[in-house]
Amino acid sequence: MSSQTEILQTSAMAITGDIELAPEIRTRLRGLIDSLPDQPARLRVLGHVLLDLGLCDLALNAFGRALLIDDLDGATHLGLTRVYIQTGRRDLGLEHLEIAISLRPDARELRVLAADLLGCRDKMRALDQLGAVLAAEPDHAGARKGLANLIRTVVASRMHTVWHDDRETGTQPTFDHTQVVCGDVEPFGDLIHSTLGRECRVS
Repeated sequence: MSSQTEILQTSAMAITGDIELAPEIRTRLRGLIDSLPDQPARLRVLGHVLLDLGLCDLALNAFGRALLIDDLDGATHLGLTRVYIQTGRRDLGLEHLEIAISLRPDARELRVLAADLLGCRDKMRALDQLGAVLAAEPDHAGARKGLANLIRTVVASRMHTVWHDDRETGTQPTFDHTQVVCGDVEPFGDLIHSTLGRECRVS
């Protein structure tokens, strides 16, 4: 029986719940990973199958072996991104995603994904990724949506902070444009200022 047939049969049984992945099954799957030829594409396929089954540790082994063979393969870094995001290690996932972007700088969907992962944690880096997409393709729907969500998040955060502080002091809502949202730079300052001004006048 070929290794591919064994993989498919094992996968099918795991999906249907016919077997539990006992230690000996895991050992067998690790053996299959080690026995595959040094072809990153085949290891990536196995990695994605294992990840779809929820076998993240084995998927990491498959993608890790593919990376050892060719550490400049963007698709392998994307596979590792999947593994790390699925296991809650977003920082590591983002690192591999950014490597994939550096290897495929024209892959705009990857930049949009990176911006989404960065989200509120690093707005400037998220903005950089979206800006790179929109500079090349101003009508890119994913990037435009990502930028709108990013701005909405920043505006909502600043409005909440200002209103919370003003409720505690009993003063009218105010906004100091020198306040920052992320790091030492406020890339959305003018927009936030104008939005807060409109909200204050309405109230």
